[in-house]
Amino acid sequence: MTRLFPAAACCTLLLLSACSALQQPQDVNQSWALHSAQLAKLEHWTASGKVALRTPQQSESASLSWRQHGNSTQLRLSGPLGLNNTTIDSDGLQLEIRQGQEYSRWRLDDPALQDSNTLHLPMRGLHYWLKGVPAPQLAPASITLDEAGRLPRTIQQAGWTVEYLDFQQFEGFMLPTRLRLYRDETSARIILRQWGDFTAP
Repeated sequence: MTRLFPAAACCTLLLLSACSALQQPQDVNQSWALHSAQLAKLEHWTASGKVALRTPQQSESASLSWRQHGNSTQLRLSGPLGLNNTTIDSDGLQLEIRQGQEYSRWRLDDPALQDSNTLHLPMRGLHYWLKGVPAPQLAPASITLDEAGRLPRTIQQAGWTVEYLDFQQFEGFMLPTRLRLYRDETSARIILRQWGDFTAP
């Protein structure tokens, strides 16, 4: 009996290890699923910080104030150059841009919007990417998670890559505070110092 016990113990440990290895991917996926499901319910929020935008034609920075209420977006940018006093309003279908005395109106899904010199931010998916989740109305995304399998490191969607550099907790929500997004020769670095006004439907 004394000789059989170590072997039995080893078998038990091996079985437990195998079960743990089999369960780990499921636990990882569940962690991301729970996190993204929580953020999917977060439809009303505000965020403020800064954005640095770089394109082949310009390099600018601005203060950022974002208010999201369901599908309604209000974005205010204030900076020393072309982004000075820019307001962007959207109802989820239409987009209105005011830059000083200039005004333009677009359909949010108009491909010419991203190719114009009017706006270089990907507004159709950005309010989801700011929260750290893919946009449900766009094509499926490629997502890379952190070692814990909960938070995204990168999201690739609609030709854009979003890199998440830091997260903090705000009223029970783990939200990005530093991120970078880029497509071709256009990139933006965003710092969000404050998140708030959270309400759920």
